[in-house]
Amino acid sequence: MTVARFDAPASSSPACHFARPSYASVEGVAFRLVRLIWLTARLARAEPVTIADYRRRFGVSVRSFHRDMAMLRQAGFHIDNAREGQYRLLCFFADADHA
Repeated sequence: MTVARFDAPASSSPACHFARPSYASVEGVAFRLVRLIWLTARLARAEPVTIADYRRRFGVSVRSFHRDMAMLRQAGFHIDNAREGQYRLLCFFADADHA
């Protein structure tokens, strides 16, 4: 299995701490898909996901984080808010309608 790093910063620009990365200049489906894949990869690797990590990585609002987590839950992921602002994957059902 290939080892991948998901904690690397998305942008090295010295702008605002929560500045949006260069590839995210226009909000759209592709940028949301990147965020969802990042969340899925972190959760699948049993790494805790925090709102601060998400905001630092993508430079988006807390509301975007909650929308993305809701979308993953709708897709069948059972995500636990273990501690305030820290999330982890409990399990995943391929068929969300029959979970």
